[in-house]
Parts: sequence; structure tokens; C-alpha cells
Amino acid sequence: MFSRWKTNVKPNSSKQVIGKEGEDAACKYLQKEGFHIQERNFRTRFGEIDIVAKRGGEYYFIEVKTRTQGGFGESIESLPPYRVARFQKMVVAYASRHKLMEKALHLSLLGIDQNAKNSGITFIKDIVGVV
Repeated sequence: MFSRWKTNVKPNSSKQVIGKEGEDAACKYLQKEGFHIQERNFRTRFGEIDIVAKRGGEYYFIEVKTRTQGGFGESIESLPPYRVARFQKMVVAYASRHKLMEKALHLSLLGIDQNAKNSGITFIKDIVGVV
């Protein structure tokens, strides 16, 4: 299968299944916390935004990281600075297309850990300046 996005993940691989299950769990968590899911898996030329959610008048662009094994650190530790910079470009592309540049925008990270050592969900509202 050829893809515009270079990836080593095969279609319907275990990584994709885990990722989709993580995004489903993230949506349930966010809805329980009062967020309204606007869009999922929005593609831009810079990559994909996992979840776009809204609470009040503020928009949240959420990267979901799911970990099932504890040997590589926690899920929220897996977003390097170059990915944050690319994520910012994705958010600007979405906000420009949907005329949201004047709204309050948050780049967020939601980590889901599902292993024997550490299990739970961590939500970081604003990752810029944190990572």
C-alpha cells in the first residue's frame, strides 16, 4: 500500500488497532469532561490531528499517545520537540481553513497508559512551553 504519509505501519496492524482504541477512549474521556468532539483524524499536509474538540468558546487540538508497554516510558513522554513544531503547523492549517484564528486555541496532549506498572489517562491542556 502506498501512502502520501511515509510510515512503516501496515494497514490494520496492531499499532493501528491500539491507536484507534486509544483515540476512542480519549473521546469518551473528553466527552465525560465536558468537551464536544468536532472532528477526528483531520489530515493536513503536515500530518494528522487526532482530535479537535471544543469546550466553551475554546478549541483543543489533541494529540493522543497510547502505550501498552511500560519499558519505553510514559505515553506523554513520547512527543519530541520537532513533532510539537509540526503539530503547531497542523493547528494553524486547521484554524485558517475553519476561520478560527481569533479563537482561543490549545495544543493538547492526552496520554493513555495501559500497562502493569502505570495505568490511566493524563491530559495536558497546553503543551507549548511544556515540551
